Amino acid sequence: MTTSAPPDIIVPATPSSREVLSRLFPGVKPPPSVLAPARVPNTGPEATAALLKALKDNHERSHVFFNEFSFHNHSVHHLLALYALGAPGRLMSAAYQETHLDHMRVAFVAPEQVVITDHNFTDHLGSDHYYNAYLDYFHRVVLEPGATIPAILEKYLFSDHYNIRTPKQGPEQPEMLNRFLEILIHPIIHVGYGAEFGIPGLIAEGLAWTSVHPAGATTLISRLLFTPKRTTPITDLERQEPAWMPQAGSRLKALNILSLMLRDPRFGSDVLDKHEYAAMLESHGEVVNKYVEMWDCDIKSQEDLEKHLEELSWAATLMYGVGSWDGNEAEYRADFFTAHIVTSALFLPSLCAHISHRSQTLLLRAYFLTSITWWLVRGRPSFALKEFTSHPLPPFPNSAPSKYSNTLPGAQPTPSACALPSPTSPYALNPNPWYAILANALVHPNEHLCKVQRALAHFNVHYGHREAGFVLESLSNDGFDVDPDYAYLDGSVFLRVAWLTGAALGWVREGENNTGVWDYQEFQRAALDELELLKSQGKA
Repeated sequence: MTTSAPPDIIVPATPSSREVLSRLFPGVKPPPSVLAPARVPNTGPEATAALLKALKDNHERSHVFFNEFSFHNHSVHHLLALYALGAPGRLMSAAYQETHLDHMRVAFVAPEQVVITDHNFTDHLGSDHYYNAYLDYFHRVVLEPGATIPAILEKYLFSDHYNIRTPKQGPEQPEMLNRFLEILIHPIIHVGYGAEFGIPGLIAEGLAWTSVHPAGATTLISRLLFTPKRTTPITDLERQEPAWMPQAGSRLKALNILSLMLRDPRFGSDVLDKHEYAAMLESHGEVVNKYVEMWDCDIKSQEDLEKHLEELSWAATLMYGVGSWDGNEAEYRADFFTAHIVTSALFLPSLCAHISHRSQTLLLRAYFLTSITWWLVRGRPSFALKEFTSHPLPPFPNSAPSKYSNTLPGAQPTPSACALPSPTSPYALNPNPWYAILANALVHPNEHLCKVQRALAHFNVHYGHREAGFVLESLSNDGFDVDPDYAYLDGSVFLRVAWLTGAALGWVREGENNTGVWDYQEFQRAALDELELLKSQGKA
């Protein structure tokens, strides 16, 4: 197990000047494109002031990881999701102080007070001891006169020089795009927030995060996207390729690729843990690469981009949302790991608004590749869409028997006799279930819920109009039989998944307790137990 214990001697990081902080966090900008998520109105300037105060405090105070198991500091992600959903300043301040500050690790100076420069950039990649050294480096980058988000992203994430250098320079290849999607796709979320809100300090933090993440997906991202000429021998697993596999050079839609992977006997159905992601990369990396090579994604226009962003939104929702469902009577699993496929997909439009078509292609391919690998790690659950979409939507009562009600718990208001469409209609009580879903996400103490619900709401805004069967013609053009369950895929899937997710984590606004699903303490206890086991076996 990889750990990130701090150095023996901790020297707190030197605070930035007020002038530097004001330049790093000057305010918030509008979304960078019409494809990026819209924002809900808030209470006015006090909300923005509270947000910026907390962002600056976190920037100065806290490290990127809050424990030795590389668990991420989520405070920024939580705050910005709340802000985007219209939270008032007092709520954001409470979220920051009461759900994050009690377990953060202090930001500290790099060993020997190392200063990162262009010359030694690769020397300390992958080591979180040097987070603040990389943060200081990226301060200089984002504050350089004339610096722009597009130029910074193009250089540090998508250029050959910051991915695979020929000849190699220094102890490590940069592999920055690889690192960008590491440890459950977190750096892309952080930089994505910077791109969405136009905040230079978040771009600096996110790229420093990226720099200290491992390059674990070398088998996948770097090999596929930057060194496509294969140098390793064919594996035994590759030789077991099913006879029905499409020929080399085939171009398929993302949903068809998921269908083929569900049929492929080389992938198991066991649910693996976070640390087994690396093992999946090593054992199945080239098999996964072959599937991703088939994805028909080569962006040449805005139309191409919009098409592929929609593909990935559906795929992400299926891998997490429908994949977490085991029937209407069963507990909804709300898989924590595949949930990050959804939350990270939200930032693809904002990132793509700043980069070239070439880089958009690289980003979407890298994201798809990483996402389906996490789906495989979590047992590649199938998509029982016929059954999943057969039940009534909230606010109408669910089919009996059901694990979760389509009616909110707690006391209900009494609609006036003039309420539309009638005082006895479920719509008079809950005219738009999304209001209840997002209100619960705002006050729920779990920092991941608001991010998932915001992403699903965004997908619903853009694709909720799709009727059942909309995808069949496109999928059938790939030239083989389409999974019949895709005939039932429609725009209601986003609301269905969001409602189940809210129910699984608890309707706290309506009086239910936080169920504890996704609480970091549970994952930390599991990590400690695993570490003790590895120590007893002499493996740690």
